[in-house]
Amino acid sequence: MQTTDGSELEYDVLIIGGGPAGLSAALQLGRSLRSVLVCDNGEPRNGPAAEAHGYLSRDGISPEELRQLGREEVLKYGGEFRDTKVTDVSRDNNGFTSTLDSGETVTSRKIVLATGVRDNLPDTDGFEEFWGSGVYHCPYCHGYEVRDEPLGVIVTNQHMVEYAKLIYNLSEDLIVFADGQDVFDEELRSLFGERGIKIEDEPITALNGSDGELESVTLADGRDVARHALFYVPPMRQHSELAEQLDLQVNQAGLVDATQSQRGFGFTSIEGLFVAGDASSGSPPSIPSAVSDGYAVGTTVNMELSTEDFEGRW
Repeated sequence: MQTTDGSELEYDVLIIGGGPAGLSAALQLGRSLRSVLVCDNGEPRNGPAAEAHGYLSRDGISPEELRQLGREEVLKYGGEFRDTKVTDVSRDNNGFTSTLDSGETVTSRKIVLATGVRDNLPDTDGFEEFWGSGVYHCPYCHGYEVRDEPLGVIVTNQHMVEYAKLIYNLSEDLIVFADGQDVFDEELRSLFGERGIKIEDEPITALNGSDGELESVTLADGRDVARHALFYVPPMRQHSELAEQLDLQVNQAGLVDATQSQRGFGFTSIEGLFVAGDASSGSPPSIPSAVSDGYAVGTTVNMELSTEDFEGRW
């Protein structure tokens, strides 16, 4: 890192977002002798979850501990951190200029956007309270821990029908909650009914429990349906406003369009700005996928920098 004056910092790469994808990219860039700054505002998507699963050698680790271990590894290779939000990014012929909440200005040759996404949760009473502790979106991250328990799955559109079949793999005591939506025709109802799966059409009005554990689902007709856990895939939006500010192309799922080529991974519609992890259309939403994508994007960015240096284009 170089300081040009009291408030401007210069780096090869600014990484916006300090989750698994951002840290993985930072690790590869640090090991490639690049100066890297990671900015993170401390609002991880998996913050409500007590444990993370499915990541080889770290199964069951808390998301917070995983991030701390990642930070320590990045620091070993000269990476730097700011616990702050990046509020503005602009690009010119000399690269990028970014403004931090702290008032500092950062210039960088490249940027990796690894800010993740936000889940748009229903405003149903109790939904946010149990999100990550009794209501889950990822059966691979949390399904094993609730196997063979009374489970529920919210299915409000046709795409979620296949998701319900996935949850049935975890427990035969499964109830599908249509939450007032007309999703199931007679053929589908028969298919689910043959497997002992009940479909509740009434809207959900509340989730109930104690000590962070889900106990029942209240329906609009007043009934309480006992369930130990509930699965739901919420719609998503970009966690950061930067994608919209930069006019990046975002798909219908709310993810930044990422492309890959012979040059590498994570390219966006803006030259020199890359996207990694959950924010990207190129990465499934999980910690292992985010780490893998961060690695791929980090090595791609280093290759871009190396090529520019070798060819005298910087």
